[in-house]
Amino acid sequence: LAALRLVGATPGQVVGMTVAEAVLVAFAGALAGAVAFGAAVPLLARIPIQGGTWFVADLFPNLLILAGVLVAVPLLVGLSAVVGLRRVVVSPLGVAKRETPPGMRFVRVLALLAVLAVFPLLTRGTSVAIVAVALGLAFLCLNLAGPWVVGLIGKVAAGTARRPARLLAARRLVDDPRSAWRTVSGVALTGFVAGFLGLLSPGAFGGDAGPAQLSVVAPAGEASKVADQARDRLAGAGITATVKTVKHTVVAALGSGADDVVVDRARTALSDLVPGRTPTTKADDQRFGLQILADVRVGTIVVLSVSFLVAIASAGITAASSVLDRRQTYALLRLAGTPLEVLDRARRAETLIPMAVMGGGAILVGAFCAMPFMIGGVSTSGVVTLLVCVGAGFAGVIGAGALSRPLLRSVTDDPAPRPD
Repeated sequence: LAALRLVGATPGQVVGMTVAEAVLVAFAGALAGAVAFGAAVPLLARIPIQGGTWFVADLFPNLLILAGVLVAVPLLVGLSAVVGLRRVVVSPLGVAKRETPPGMRFVRVLALLAVLAVFPLLTRGTSVAIVAVALGLAFLCLNLAGPWVVGLIGKVAAGTARRPARLLAARRLVDDPRSAWRTVSGVALTGFVAGFLGLLSPGAFGGDAGPAQLSVVAPAGEASKVADQARDRLAGAGITATVKTVKHTVVAALGSGADDVVVDRARTALSDLVPGRTPTTKADDQRFGLQILADVRVGTIVVLSVSFLVAIASAGITAASSVLDRRQTYALLRLAGTPLEVLDRARRAETLIPMAVMGGGAILVGAFCAMPFMIGGVSTSGVVTLLVCVGAGFAGVIGAGALSRPLLRSVTDDPAPRPD
C-alpha cells in the first residue's frame, strides 16, 4: 500500500481499496459464522442453565438481530482498516523504508496499575454497571500495556540470548512489539477472563445447612404475634420446637434430631401462618444460590472454551500473516545461510516467550480483579477448570502456530530477493 502511494495513488484510492477488501471478507466471515452458529444450535441447546436445557427455538435470534450482525461486523472491520492505514496515508515513505515507529512509553503500564489500584474501591458495594465498567477498563488497559511489556520482554531476551534462534526472536520482539502482541493478545486477554471467572466462587451459597429449622417472614410489626401463633400450631401438631424472632423473621428451631418427616410436619403446620409466605429451611434458601453457583461453573466452561477457540484461531491467522509479511526478511536470512530450522525455532520463540509471560500475567490480573468477589474463598473446581482450559488453550495456540511452518518453508524455497 505504501508503494502504491509512492507511485501516485491518492489516499482515498488506497483507503477505498483496502476497506472494500476488508468489508467483503468480513461479510463472508460473518455469513459463514451465522451458518456455523445455526448448525451448532442443537448442541448449544443441550448446555444446562437455570436447572435445565433449552429449546432450539430459544437460541435463534430474530431476523432483525441477525441482519444487524451481518451489517455491523463488516462496518466495524472497515472502520478498523481505516484506522490501521493512518501511517501508510500520512508517511508512505517511512513505511516503505520500514522505519521503526516511535517507542512506546511507560504511561501505558501506569494506566493499568492505576485501574488495578482503584478496582477494589470501585467494586465495593456498587452496582453491576459500575463493576462491568471497572472490568472493561482493566481489560482495555491490559491491552494497552501489552505491547510495552512485550518490548521489554524482547530486550531482556536479547540480553540473555545464547543461541541464534532466541536472538532473532528477541530482536523481532524489540523491533515490532505491536505485531508480536497481536499474535498473543487473544491468549492474554482470554487469560484475563480465565483468571477472573475460573477462581470466582460464590461460596456464600454453599456450606452446611445446620440444624433443622423453619423460617417465615412476618409482616412489619407483627413478628411477636406470628411467633405466638407458630408456637401454638407446632404444639398442636406435637412438634417440639424453639420459636424466636430475628428482626421480621420468625424462626422455629426443631433441634438437631429432627428428620425430614418432622420437618415436613412442621412445614405443614406453618404453611398458612403468613398468607403468601412459605416456611423455608436453610437448605431451601441456599437452593437458589447453589443453582447460581452451578450456572456460573457451566458459564465459565462455555466462555473459556469459546474464548480460547477464538484466541487459537486468531493466533494461527496472525502467525501465517506474519510469515507472509516478512517473507523478504526470511528470504534474505536464507541467502545469508540461516538454516530453516533456526528460522522456525525463532518464529516459535517469538510467540512462546511473550505468550508465557503475558498469558500468566493476564491470569494474575484477572484473579486480582476477582478477589473482591471471592466470598467463600477460592473454588477448587474453578482452579481445575482454569488449569485445564489454560493448558488446552496454550497447546492449541502452539499447534496453530505450527501450521504455518509449511508456509515458512514455501516462502523460503526460492530465497532470491524480490524486485520491490
